[in-house]
Amino acid sequence: MLEGLENFEQIVKIHKGQKIAVLCARYQYRGVVAHVANDCIVLTNSRSVEISGPSAAAKPEREDDIGGFVVIKLDAIEIMYQPTWSQAPLADEAV
Repeated sequence: MLEGLENFEQIVKIHKGQKIAVLCARYQYRGVVAHVANDCIVLTNSRSVEISGPSAAAKPEREDDIGGFVVIKLDAIEIMYQPTWSQAPLADEAV
């Protein structure tokens, strides 16, 4: 999957349109990758995840709906991943 990819921006672009979780130094977010630039990503329908719980959980234990989008600098990202809870319904999706 990662063969031929040269930088983090290219890896993130693979997930455009998908739900992901992003762990930064101080905060964790989840949402849909809407845009990827050379220095940032934009997550729409985003949430701040306060307590994720186990990766295999159906939804995060505690999170706050940001009510829109969040812009995250690529150099602030420690981990970008897709635990089971990252796929839980978001604000504009049917449960």
